[in-house]
Amino acid sequence: MPARPVRRAFLKAGLALAALLSAPVLSQPARAAEKLVFMLDWQAEAEHGGYFQAVAEGLYQKAGLDVTIVPGGPGMSAQQLLAAGKIDGTIGSNAFYVLNLVEAGAKVKAVASMFQKDPTILMAHARNTTSLADLKGRPIFLGDPSINTVWRWLKSKYPFEDSQIRRYTGNLAPFLTTPTAAAQGYATSEPLTAKKAGADVKVFLLADQGYDGYSGLVMFNDAYIQAHPAAVKAFIAATAEGWRHYLHGDAAPADALIRKSNPDMDTETLAYGRKALVDDGIVEGTPAAPDAIGRMTAARWDSFTNEMKRLGIYKAATDWKAGVDLAN
Repeated sequence: MPARPVRRAFLKAGLALAALLSAPVLSQPARAAEKLVFMLDWQAEAEHGGYFQAVAEGLYQKAGLDVTIVPGGPGMSAQQLLAAGKIDGTIGSNAFYVLNLVEAGAKVKAVASMFQKDPTILMAHARNTTSLADLKGRPIFLGDPSINTVWRWLKSKYPFEDSQIRRYTGNLAPFLTTPTAAAQGYATSEPLTAKKAGADVKVFLLADQGYDGYSGLVMFNDAYIQAHPAAVKAFIAATAEGWRHYLHGDAAPADALIRKSNPDMDTETLAYGRKALVDDGIVEGTPAAPDAIGRMTAARWDSFTNEMKRLGIYKAATDWKAGVDLAN
């Protein structure tokens, strides 16, 4: 993801915040609410809309949860904090995060996937690109984490070479000024940035090209899962409901919270991101299935892990089951 300024504010999913933003206030449940600290994988944006919708509508409170949402940002490893027990839960941006933590022996698990498709894209200048195969021999700007993961998958499918790699640091200017180049990004953001700069781009969603990894994974520390199993299930259900409302209802309450957490986020970018999440089937899959939100299957984890083992990314003994809990 492109670099963005760090914002250190915390958002408390409580009555005071809901009242401040004129969101509906729901009665607290009679029993004591379960406390839960959940960290985002980046600064607040449309990709987190379901979480903020659940806050704004009081869905977590209604489920008996006292949720604190903590924004992420550059230089902050939510997965490391989770493994160290400093937070209860976080987002695994893609399936590689889960398998990397398995190989590291971390006591954490993915319990749901809020994105049925990974939003990772390659985009190129439209005037000379009709397919991914056209990118053979051209410069391709990639973020460092993708070079030993997504890039190896791409090389197994297309005639690409490592000599094409250029480092993508979040600044699209080198791509925009290189007519033959392509760049990695997210369907929810980089195409809009390119459009604002006057570029006409061709966008390839890798999930529609055969890349089948989960994304937007809800991850919890093993200790929290064991101590609070009902809270984990309630969090997943409330977040899934938040996503349904964000995508198909009034997104204004969530967008207000997102902009409060991340003042650099503008309404145009939020609207573009939300539309991309719907149009590309990122959250609900293609064809759209609202009840698919959060779903994971053993068959899909088997398929993804085995393919990445064949590419040499993971050891033959790596077992995805050590990092995934399908019981929720």
